[in-house]
Amino acid sequence: MPREEIVLSGYYGFGNLGDEAVLSATIRTLRARLGDLPVTVLSARPAETAATHGVAAVHRTDPRAVWRALGRARLFLSGGGSLLQDATSARSALYYLGVLALATARVPRTMVYAQGVGPLRRGWVRWLVRRVLDRVDVVTVRDADSRSLLAALRVRRSPTLVADPVWLLDPAPPEALAPRLRSVGVGEGEPLLLVAVRPWSGDRFVGALEAGLREAARRLGARVVALPFQRGRDLALSTRVAAAAGGVLLDPPPVPEEVLALAARATAVVGLRLHALILAARAGTPLVGLAYDPKVGALCRELGLPDPLPLAVEPDALAGAVVAAATDAAVRARLRSALPAMQARAAAAGELAARLYAGAAPRGRGIPFLGPE
Repeated sequence: MPREEIVLSGYYGFGNLGDEAVLSATIRTLRARLGDLPVTVLSARPAETAATHGVAAVHRTDPRAVWRALGRARLFLSGGGSLLQDATSARSALYYLGVLALATARVPRTMVYAQGVGPLRRGWVRWLVRRVLDRVDVVTVRDADSRSLLAALRVRRSPTLVADPVWLLDPAPPEALAPRLRSVGVGEGEPLLLVAVRPWSGDRFVGALEAGLREAARRLGARVVALPFQRGRDLALSTRVAAAAGGVLLDPPPVPEEVLALAARATAVVGLRLHALILAARAGTPLVGLAYDPKVGALCRELGLPDPLPLAVEPDALAGAVVAAATDAAVRARLRSALPAMQARAAAAGELAARLYAGAAPRGRGIPFLGPE
């Protein structure tokens, strides 16, 4: 039987809006170039992923199902998202590197797809990243910081700088949001300050964040709308922030295309979720990031925006930054001017994957770590 499938590995099926947006945009990008080809996703909730995205899916921790999926695959894609990092623990990096290593032995062609790499704090994880990525056919990264990190690790496969797939996402029609916003008491045309928060560092920053958001909303005459990007993790904190800032909670969260339309509707977006900030930039809406992770700073530098605020920012400083971003026409102009280049870079990842798929041919590379390629 000829190998025709593409297998995707990432943080899929966990109810994270950012990663589901990555998956949706990746599938659409691939199918725009390769047609309605079979796609299998390694997911934590295979049935939900299959129904939502119109793909086949297997459980990401079922070894037999993963082995069979790899055996049918013509191309394996690892990414996007921030899969290769050990900031919270090494388990995540070990899982994704393990699946990718297995794919290099079992699948004709493999690709790291628009990943953000790092932080990598453990020496053995850094060694493992270099060892596995040296066996991958194409490595693409979503930001210059990731490319610099892989260069410092002396990864043999020189990474190509692309951009996050979410830059290619299209918004839902604005009218799709109206019933949901009415249901939480938001009036038509009412200015919105969209906020995405997550638990981090013991949540010691939350009181100042609430006060800053409340003051920013007052100055802008806007309503705070808190959106839990990963409901299981973010809901309690999002509920608290919405109440303390005099705003509303949007729960259950909308699908990624609706979030993009919501970001376009907002006066500004404040985020402790990277993809909330990317969606804001994609929509051309001013954004203020909090530096919970180096990837937020990487995004701001890519866009030519001010550095993100420290997590323990003072309320007045946060309010001032939000108001300044929301009222500065130059910020919106900078985002509009950045969009074509970022979308072209995101599309380049899809083009590389399509070319790799079209040229794929069986190639015996053996089991990783047991000898040279």
